[in-house]
Amino acid sequence: MKFLRDIDADSLLPYILTSSLLLLVSAFGIPGIAIIFIQDLLFFSYDHWIFIRPVESFKGFGIAMIWIAVTLLSFLLTKFYMEKKDKEYKLTTIHLLLLVVTIPLFIFSVSHYAYFDSNGVHGNDFWSLSEDNIAWDDVEEVSRVVDPRSRTVFSYHFSDSNTTIDIPYDTQDNRIKQIITEVINTNDWDVKDIYNE
Repeated sequence: MKFLRDIDADSLLPYILTSSLLLLVSAFGIPGIAIIFIQDLLFFSYDHWIFIRPVESFKGFGIAMIWIAVTLLSFLLTKFYMEKKDKEYKLTTIHLLLLVVTIPLFIFSVSHYAYFDSNGVHGNDFWSLSEDNIAWDDVEEVSRVVDPRSRTVFSYHFSDSNTTIDIPYDTQDNRIKQIITEVINTNDWDVKDIYNE
């Protein structure tokens, strides 16, 4: 930390500026590649009928990248300001803490997913590191979140007595449509509509 406090802001300028701009630009493309690669590395199984990556995973990863870029730029600007005022720079700890905050955001983004297999439906919420599981025989209710005007389906909810697993639904994804339809028809479940106001 002493090194960061004492280093000259002018010598950091090209490195921080370049890194920040790269992070800001790539935050809109890299999350897609990174999430798919890391989740496949950690969670891939041939037993999965389908593996679903919710949009929030990509958004969280992108936000973490933007957060790092903004923190680096803030570090540089405050360092320039303190040097101009000829004062000692004392915000190193705060900027390091702001960078550390991104680590859980990356972890939660990667661990947010859902999948179907022969055992049932499985999901991991964004702010959780533990996977929820509901066996097909234990499903008590199936509902879907629907736009009342366009009748667009946003997600399906599979529930037992204790747990509800939210499965994002994309009308463009034929695989998810096929699997959800098969599962509902095979188990002869009634699907309740929940209207999203």
